[in-house]
Amino acid sequence: MKNILHINFRAIVKSIFTIAFLICISFSSYSQIDQEINLLEDTSNKLIKLHRADSLTDNEGDVTVMKLVGNVQFSQDSVFMRSDLGFIQKDLSFIKAVGNIVINQGDSLYLYGDSLDYDGSTKIAIVRGNVRLVQNDLTLTAPSLRYDMNTNVASYFETGKVVSTANQNTLTSKRGYYYSDFKTLSFKDSVVLTNPDYTMTSDTLDYHEITEIAYFSGKTFIEGDGNLIFCKNGYYDTRNDISEFNEDAYLISDGHTIKGDKLYYDRKKGIGKVIGNISLIDTVNKIIVTGDFGTRNEKNNTSFVTKNTLVSKWFEEGDTLFLSADTIKVIKKDSTNTNELFCYKAVKIFKEDLQGVCDSMVYLQNDSIIELYQSPYIWSDNSQMNGDTIFIQLANNKIKDLKLRKNSFIIDAVTLIDTATNDTIPTGQFNQIKGKNIKANFVKDTIRVVYVNGNGQSIYFTGDEGKPSQGLNKIDCSDIEIRFDKSKIKEILFINQPDGTLFPIQDVTESDQLLKGFNWQIEQRPISKESLGITKKDKIDAE
Repeated sequence: MKNILHINFRAIVKSIFTIAFLICISFSSYSQIDQEINLLEDTSNKLIKLHRADSLTDNEGDVTVMKLVGNVQFSQDSVFMRSDLGFIQKDLSFIKAVGNIVINQGDSLYLYGDSLDYDGSTKIAIVRGNVRLVQNDLTLTAPSLRYDMNTNVASYFETGKVVSTANQNTLTSKRGYYYSDFKTLSFKDSVVLTNPDYTMTSDTLDYHEITEIAYFSGKTFIEGDGNLIFCKNGYYDTRNDISEFNEDAYLISDGHTIKGDKLYYDRKKGIGKVIGNISLIDTVNKIIVTGDFGTRNEKNNTSFVTKNTLVSKWFEEGDTLFLSADTIKVIKKDSTNTNELFCYKAVKIFKEDLQGVCDSMVYLQNDSIIELYQSPYIWSDNSQMNGDTIFIQLANNKIKDLKLRKNSFIIDAVTLIDTATNDTIPTGQFNQIKGKNIKANFVKDTIRVVYVNGNGQSIYFTGDEGKPSQGLNKIDCSDIEIRFDKSKIKEILFINQPDGTLFPIQDVTESDQLLKGFNWQIEQRPISKESLGITKKDKIDAE
């Protein structure tokens, strides 16, 4: 019994001493790490401040480097860093860290990654692997990132991505710079900014996080719901959806393209404004409107163009109608996908076989009707037509008929033919038709039949075509029908009690040759597209 008690006592005593020894060993190890860390912090040439590590030893094979293992924490100035493993030079000038890298500066900036190279003398950190920089609602991810603690500038040179949760923006580029102090990001090369409402691509983009304004340069495209914008430089206020686009800028919306030197666009209001060398193009309906200033309202599909305006409406190859006015308004009709064109003040029209002037004009494309108001004049070949109002009906892009309403007047210049040159020579004589309302029918844009309805009067010179006149026939009749052949009067039918007089040419006086209201305005006739008064050259030619 005594031997057994003795053995047990000795075992107990041995166990107690063993436990005490192990405890002393453990305390000795932690005291040694703390002491070494304290010694490092007390070094006079310290650069990096080491706060703690689970263990600290010399790196195998390199006595100038210490190995830190487990919950490594270090800092410099106001920047704090942490990792699972670290290798720090004994002069505290450089540290290489691996595993769960966390860099924290201030209250809002955090940088994460798999590995870190930090140079304490330059205060530059290189983070690699699953890099993530977080500041407030902004998160930047990249394969690697360089962070300069002196300037607080982060940069990447491989494809990176920035996400802003506040405005739902996501941006990617091959190179990028984040200026933390100024809350500004700068991106280069293959920049793509996506938002639920649009996608922007550009060569270079600078984005201000506080104002949420993006400045871009190089070929830039912004594509949204039903529209596309292009320019070479400008800015985009992403918070308010207001933008300015410069250099070859254009906006494509609902089948319309609007171009200009400067383009302003309010996406929320759906309003675009263009300044300088603008053009509004509708290829579906074959219309181009150019000018110096224009607006486009997407919500009511209405566009305005002013100053040096020119409308080009092409029908088929080699057949284009050109029109100018002080102001041109275009309304796109969704139901028919056609346009309504309104022209105001100093309207001029030129087409190879038709010219005209008036104060205001309306073109209803769906009904194929052109309406001319306030002192309208139309010329075709040698004929001038005018009235209080003129209506032109088109069919298959050709003139079908022309109606003169109230105070209607048609004047046809009489010409001679020079037998030597076959040129036409004006005689100063005019065939005239006057009435309350006049309707002219056309075939292949050539006048064929004219109907005079009410208060009809006519003067026409008789004789062989192209030769001197033999007489003058002056007739008053309520209703008149005139038939043409190759734009020349072939036959006149007088309906409802005509009253006429035929004068031999030698008996015709000057007062006999003109009907009351005669007003030959040939000097106003546009003779070419250039005569429409466009001051700038090289406006878009539809041909």
